[in-house]
Amino acid sequence: MAKPRVTRMFGLRITVPVGVFPPRWFFSTKLVARTVRRLPLRGATLLEVGCGSGTISMVAAKGGATVTAIDISPDACAATRNNAAANGLEVRVLESDLFAAVDGTFDIVVVTPPFFRHDPTTTLDHAFHAGSNFEYFHRLFADIGPHLHERSLCLVSLAEGCDPEIGRIAEAHGHNLVIERRWMEFLQYTYVFRLVPLSSVAAG
Repeated sequence: MAKPRVTRMFGLRITVPVGVFPPRWFFSTKLVARTVRRLPLRGATLLEVGCGSGTISMVAAKGGATVTAIDISPDACAATRNNAAANGLEVRVLESDLFAAVDGTFDIVVVTPPFFRHDPTTTLDHAFHAGSNFEYFHRLFADIGPHLHERSLCLVSLAEGCDPEIGRIAEAHGHNLVIERRWMEFLQYTYVFRLVPLSSVAAG
């Protein structure tokens, strides 16, 4: 991460500047992008929360979705805009601290969150550190509701060994994390969870 890099994934050419989350080095981006690519995207609206260099947003746009990408990092937002343009794709990009700049609901919401229990001190830290008390997850699960409608699909990526407190925070805000897909790499699983209301779990 000490120098700019160019990555090729999913038929896309992705420039990753210094200070922006590098998708090739971490398995979460690949698994989420593969999961999104299998969805019925044409005509759907999709929100990517924490877009980094824009890989998942571009995969969705390539599949025919109308895509909004958000990130707290201005460098990440610029990278996503530039990569989308370079690949001939249309992605609306907003610099936003979680949902602060977001209006409306979406058919699909994709979140690749930070999950280390540390306070972020740099812009790049926001891609990895969720706060010493998991403030990121408290805000995420508290504020996501107004951006989902009754048929929305919300996907959240987490790695094996993540603190189980994350699941308890989701439940405290009326949500449950249900495994959608998992992928083993180097003897460690990466998961994509579906976020569902606790009420629907109880009814099922």
